[in-house]
Amino acid sequence: MIIGITGTNGSGKDTVADILIKKLGWSHFSLSDELREICKGKDIEPNRDNLIDLANELRKTYGADYLSQRILKKAKGNLIITSLRNPAELEAFKLKDRFVLLAIGAPIEIRYQRVIQANKRAGKKIGEEDISLDQFKSQEKREMRGNYFSQQLIKLITKADAKIENSGTIEELENKVDKLLEEIIK
Repeated sequence: MIIGITGTNGSGKDTVADILIKKLGWSHFSLSDELREICKGKDIEPNRDNLIDLANELRKTYGADYLSQRILKKAKGNLIITSLRNPAELEAFKLKDRFVLLAIGAPIEIRYQRVIQANKRAGKKIGEEDISLDQFKSQEKREMRGNYFSQQLIKLITKADAKIENSGTIEELENKVDKLLEEIIK
């Protein structure tokens, strides 16, 4: 089985993945981490804009499911996949195994504060920089509706098998994940 996770920046995709890993013990792969690995090889700074541009370029050059195909070459068994941002990225996983897509969401102001706080705690997350709320909103608008080879988060969110609202505590999020696991893991 493959559990895919999509959602907007700062929604808690990685936190949900961490909860799932702890509960299920499955392998985890991130399409964003895959992009960061490619950036290293091309000597590209892995900031958010560069990651988006690189992903769009790779989709145009090698196919819209390129990043998913890279992960499938490495992956074995049950998987958790994060940072899905293009509908074609789902299809490769659906062809491979039973696939469930989760969409994680939270109000934009909460997500913005999470990103800022995470940057402060970590001395800035790789690929993230301190930005204003207006810049954050502008980046999100770019990620929501793109063409076939770019990010299309709106389409992914509407295709999700389940949605989790993550505007509360970690404990509340864990409870939501537990309830969801009871439904999808049989």
